[in-house]
Amino acid sequence: MLYLNNQEGSMAKVELYYWGYAEGAPGQIIEMHSHEYWQINLGISGKCIFRTEEGKLTAGAGDLLIFPPGIRHGLKYPEPYLSYSFKFKTDRRVKNTVQWIHANDFTKGISEAVKTIMETTFPTKFFGAMEGAVVLKEDRYQVLMEHFLAGVLEMLFQEESKLSGQLSTVYETIAANRGRYISVSEAAASCGYSRNRFNALIRQQTGMTAKDYLNKIRLEAAQRYLRFTSLRISEISAEMGFSNQFHFSDFFKRMTGIAPLQYRKKSIQEDSIALPD
Repeated sequence: MLYLNNQEGSMAKVELYYWGYAEGAPGQIIEMHSHEYWQINLGISGKCIFRTEEGKLTAGAGDLLIFPPGIRHGLKYPEPYLSYSFKFKTDRRVKNTVQWIHANDFTKGISEAVKTIMETTFPTKFFGAMEGAVVLKEDRYQVLMEHFLAGVLEMLFQEESKLSGQLSTVYETIAANRGRYISVSEAAASCGYSRNRFNALIRQQTGMTAKDYLNKIRLEAAQRYLRFTSLRISEISAEMGFSNQFHFSDFFKRMTGIAPLQYRKKSIQEDSIALPD
């Protein structure tokens, strides 16, 4: 077991139960399940479809997935899939949702480090060990991997903490501009990130693309206009920077499945029902 300092000065701990390779054969399906430990999969080759109660995603080489304890998930392999797999417990406060980090320089660095450790530092008996192999608590190689994993978690935690504050900035910026359009590049610049890095971090933090996240914030502004003001659709459209009310209506319907006026009528009905006698 390895301990590391957290921001409050107390000690966080990482205890590995398994590290090694996880393989999936074409057509293989692992039904929905959950477990009491954290799980990290870092794709080496092939593709795997991960399914959760929120939906499904297809991960490939270089993609990093983090599954917290208690999160139900299943797997399906459309083709041969190989990944590095880590199963562990930690009291580090990492976001309690599935995190999917697309292949980027960060995941590439992790992959190269893991490859080096597993293929040049580990003794032969560990190389290529089947998933579920017993790991001896006193083995010094466990300490090495725990130290490495602790560093990875620390970087993820720092990025998450930084981005949480930056997302608030983006949200407030759009709200302050009355829901007007802001591009991914502009949002990234306001947070001090490149466009690609910003997109990857938004995916990690929210499960959405940066464009979808920005549209979601804009939609919430539109819903507030419809619900809490008497502005006409054309006026809301102008306030939010749409070229005309038809573009606004198309945007709203695409995002919600109903027209703006339908949403307003439904909201009025719901609010009247909620009022006390």
